Amino acid sequence: MIQSHQTLNLVEASINDLLHALDIRAITSVQLVSLYLHRIGYYDCRGPSLNSVCVLNPNVFEDAQQSDDHRASGRPPRPLEGIPFTVKDSFMVRDMTVAAGSPAFADLVASEDAAIVALLRDAGAVIMGKTNMPAMADGGGQRGLYGRAESPYNPRYSTTAYASGSSNGCGTSTTASFAAFGFAGETVSSGRSPASNNALVGYSPSRGVIPNRGQWPLYPTCDVIVPHTRSVEDLFAVLNVIIADDQHGARGIDFWRNQNFVPIPEASSNRPSDYYTLADPSALSGKRIAVPKCFIGAPGSKPPHVCIEPVRKLWERARATIVSLGATVIGTDLPLLEMYMKQNFPGQGCNVPGMPSSWMDIERCERSAPVSFVGDKSKWEASMFRPQISEKYPTIARVPKDFFLVVIIAALENGRTAASMLLID
Repeated sequence: MIQSHQTLNLVEASINDLLHALDIRAITSVQLVSLYLHRIGYYDCRGPSLNSVCVLNPNVFEDAQQSDDHRASGRPPRPLEGIPFTVKDSFMVRDMTVAAGSPAFADLVASEDAAIVALLRDAGAVIMGKTNMPAMADGGGQRGLYGRAESPYNPRYSTTAYASGSSNGCGTSTTASFAAFGFAGETVSSGRSPASNNALVGYSPSRGVIPNRGQWPLYPTCDVIVPHTRSVEDLFAVLNVIIADDQHGARGIDFWRNQNFVPIPEASSNRPSDYYTLADPSALSGKRIAVPKCFIGAPGSKPPHVCIEPVRKLWERARATIVSLGATVIGTDLPLLEMYMKQNFPGQGCNVPGMPSSWMDIERCERSAPVSFVGDKSKWEASMFRPQISEKYPTIARVPKDFFLVVIIAALENGRTAASMLLID
C-alpha cells in the first residue's frame, strides 16, 4: 500500500498506481516530477549515461503545480491528472525546441502543441521533456543532434534496430522509468523496434486512428504515432485519451486528414468507449487472427523468414495464450511485403514493382517538404515554427535541392556512422 512518496516504487508503478497515490495525497505531481527528474539525472545524465531525454520541459514544475491545484480545488481529477510523460523530439511542444534530432533545426521553437500533446494536457498529464532520435527520424541507432540513447538493459546491446528504429530515446526512457509513458513515431518500424528491444508495449495504429498533426513528416503516407508503455493496462489508460478526433486536423499537417482520395473515418466512431473493456478474458473468443508466417519463423514463408530462435519460442508461448483465450491463429503469407522485398530497381531507392523509380524521392522529398496539402501556405512552417529562417530562403521549401543535403559523418568511435541532416549554404 502506497502511504507516501518515500514508499512509492517508481520503477514498478503503473499509471493506475500513480493515480491512486495522487488521489489519496500520498504524493503530489510536483513530487512525482522531482522523483522522475532525479532518475533522469542519476541514470540518463550520469552513471550509465543512457542519454534518452534530450530536452527537458522548462515549465515542468509549473505544469505539475497546475495539476496539483486542479486536484486541490475539489474538481474531479481528469483521466491522467498529474501523470508525467515524454514525447519524441519530432513532436511539437509549445515554446520548446523541435529539432527532430537535426542540427539544421536545432534552434527552431514550436508555436503550438502537437495534437496528442494537447489531448494529454487537457487530460491533466504533465510533459517531462522530449526524447532522443537520429536526424529527422531517418534511421534508427545512428547519432543525431543529441547523440543517441543507449540500452538500459545492457550497454553492449542496441536499444533499437540500427536501420529503422528512430524512437530510440523513447524506448530507453520509458523502460528506465524516466516518465510513466512515452510517445514514439513510426514510419517503418521506428516505434515497434525500440519497444521490442526494451520489452515494452508498443501500439502501431492504422491510419487516422491517433491524430498525427504536429509530428515531423518523414513519409507522410506512412507516418503514425506509437505510444510506449510498460504494460497493456497502462496502454489502455493512454488510448482512452489520445484516440480522439483532432478538431484542428484540417488546418494541420496530418496527411491522412487532409487528403481526399481514401475515406478515413473519424477515430471516435471506431473505438470502444473504454479501452479497459478489451481486458475481458472472453474478448478473443471466436476470433480468427492471421499472423504473417515470415514474422514467426514458419517453414516456407514468403519472403523467407528472419525470425531468430528465441523470438520464435516467445511467439509459440504467445500463440498458446491466444488459443487458450478462444481465438484461432492462422499463418498466412504477406503478398504486399513479398512484393516490397523484390528488387525491381536494383541500385535505386525504390524497389516496389509497378512504382516509378523516382517514387522514393517524390515520397521522401517532395511530399515531405513543408508544402501545404491544401492551398499554397506551408502548414508545417505555419503551424510549427516561428519566423527563424533566413531572408535568403524565407521558407524551407525555397531552399535549393543542392543545399539541402544528407551529410554522412563518419564516427570513428566504435566504427559506427552517424547521419545528420544539415542545411548548407
